[in-house]
Amino acid sequence: MSQQAPIADLSYRNYDGPKSLKTARWWVITRNGLRVSFKKKSLWVLFALASLPYLFLLFFLFMGTFGGEMMAEQLGDFRGLILGAYTSAFWPLMIALMVGAGSIAADNRANALQVYLSKPVTKRDYLTGKWLAIFMVVFGAYFLPMFLVTTYQAFDQGIVTFIKSDGVIFAAMPLLAALPAALHASLLVGISAWNKTPWIVGVIYAGLYFFSTIFANILAGSLDLKSEIAESTLRHLSIEGLISGIGQWILNTSPRSLTPSFGNTTSPNVIPLLLIAAGLIVVGIVVARARIRAVEVVQG
Repeated sequence: MSQQAPIADLSYRNYDGPKSLKTARWWVITRNGLRVSFKKKSLWVLFALASLPYLFLLFFLFMGTFGGEMMAEQLGDFRGLILGAYTSAFWPLMIALMVGAGSIAADNRANALQVYLSKPVTKRDYLTGKWLAIFMVVFGAYFLPMFLVTTYQAFDQGIVTFIKSDGVIFAAMPLLAALPAALHASLLVGISAWNKTPWIVGVIYAGLYFFSTIFANILAGSLDLKSEIAESTLRHLSIEGLISGIGQWILNTSPRSLTPSFGNTTSPNVIPLLLIAAGLIVVGIVVARARIRAVEVVQG
């Protein structure tokens, strides 16, 4: 057996850089997911459409400065108006589907998990990165227009006056934006992890979203409930209803619109809504983690 030649390049001996792995390995996956998402022009169109309820509200707030007492009375409940815009959830749902449907399904189809998990990336790193890539986009779609309108109202009304009357909105905005972002991110990674076709993931989640709303309304309407709170709670037992109902609890008001047809609604019992929302978030993550693996395991 011939003797192996010595290593010619000995420059590694003088290396004085870090020798440990980066702790935030998930950020590489998140950053790549954000980069891919923001390159899509259609995503920016959806951002604009998702901001329309807030832009209309901003326009009416501006016109309210010239509208006299009648307009001022119509725009008086600012928290209710913000909540009304917040519950216009169709376009944020489309944003979540665009960025989340293929988050793991596309990797399953391309067998990319073998590449990810063969590197110093754990299942937790991979799942955290994918989850945050969805969460951050949806969070921004809710938070940024809400922050813009609320900041305008604060300066227009006067900072001190606004803080006394509606200052809670500034503290509530991160929670209001985080709730739908976490729900969409968890459920989408859970469904996406078990599929290889992004459009199928989109169809499944959209069907679940709309069917749960229809089913909750049918269930509440078919039962002869004596309590309005109980009926309202049943009507909120859907993905859309959870977001709306918990939002009412956070802001302690009912959603209002600039049109008279959008009446006030009875606030639901928030405890079951919080438990169901937390359960869905946990289940989505657990289901996704159970499916993520580098290679298919053949049993039997």
